[in-house]
Amino acid sequence: MRARRALVVGAGPAGLATAALLRRTGLEVLLLERAPDNADAGTALTLWPNAFSALAELGADGPVRADSAPSAGLAMRTARGGTLLFLPPGVLDARCGGNGRALPRAALLRALYDLQPPDAIRFGARCVGVRQEGAVVAARLADGTEVEGDLLIGADGIRSRVRAALFGAPGDTGGGDLRYLGYAVARGVATYSCPGHPALLALGAGRQFGLFPLPEGRMYWFAAFAVPEGGARAGPSCLPFLQRHFAAWHDPLPHVLRATDPAAVTVTAIHDRAPLRRWGRGAVALVGDAAHPAAPAMGQGTCQALEDAVVLARALAGAGADDVPAALRAYAARRRRRAHAVTVQSHWAGRLGQWRAPALCAVRDGVIRATPRSVLVGALRSSFTFG
Repeated sequence: MRARRALVVGAGPAGLATAALLRRTGLEVLLLERAPDNADAGTALTLWPNAFSALAELGADGPVRADSAPSAGLAMRTARGGTLLFLPPGVLDARCGGNGRALPRAALLRALYDLQPPDAIRFGARCVGVRQEGAVVAARLADGTEVEGDLLIGADGIRSRVRAALFGAPGDTGGGDLRYLGYAVARGVATYSCPGHPALLALGAGRQFGLFPLPEGRMYWFAAFAVPEGGARAGPSCLPFLQRHFAAWHDPLPHVLRATDPAAVTVTAIHDRAPLRRWGRGAVALVGDAAHPAAPAMGQGTCQALEDAVVLARALAGAGADDVPAALRAYAARRRRRAHAVTVQSHWAGRLGQWRAPALCAVRDGVIRATPRSVLVGALRSSFTFG
């Protein structure tokens, strides 16, 4: 007998995509979201061709493309503006499946919300635990109630309470095994038009700056900088801090920071987790950052979450109630190697970006410059291919 009801904990991109695809397999799906509403959408994000392959299965690639802007190639530069690498947009289109595209996070969420039926999301439902008994799985909520289903998917982010319930030590509330990586990332959107700009990563001594064009004459940026654990803070002083530390970097970076609303800047301390050997237990499985949180250095977080949703739905299609645990194990087996590779690569890419010693920075920059284009294209093609 087919499992009738799936509970999806978390209504971010991973949860929304998972819910939409599971519904198409014939399941009733309820999304449980801790936030009181969908007002907090974040700043912006980048999506690469593998994400659009997953969005095509959802039927959401058209709306997302319409609300996003393409980057004109891919570039890495020094803080002074020296070119470390540049791949033209035509090369990415012909050999890697396409160029990256940036959009407001709210636009992606809107496209995924539009795939949900009315009353599919229960807001203000904070999951604090999971119970499995026989064929029943339940999400325990902070208000003391439980919601029961036939399977449960944890899409509740890097501090996942579902993951903690499965694999955490006693008292773990979701962050017990996170690794702080020694830096924070500030993000913002500037009212600054720069047509034809590539997806850019600039590397300095202990700092990085990324820049991507958005629709309507705006730019999405991020700045990575070293900070002691617990020292990352958003607030009125954050943008002036960034303006001081990136004042001597190449154009248009200082201009972009000046064109940013200070109140809209977010700051995130960067953590990841050693890859999990298992992504679930019984009729419970993890997707997205709940399963494989990664540093943002490769811009693959949301992309990998969308891949998870597609592979999970494929594994569950046609599975009867008795087959759900095996289907969830098959999903994890198909996804772990690729997602874990992204976690490891992102971890070390972020570490390299935080090197401060001039000699080490010179070695890093020299290696990037000397890497053959064919090697770069091959690595990107592997990352961007999903089907």
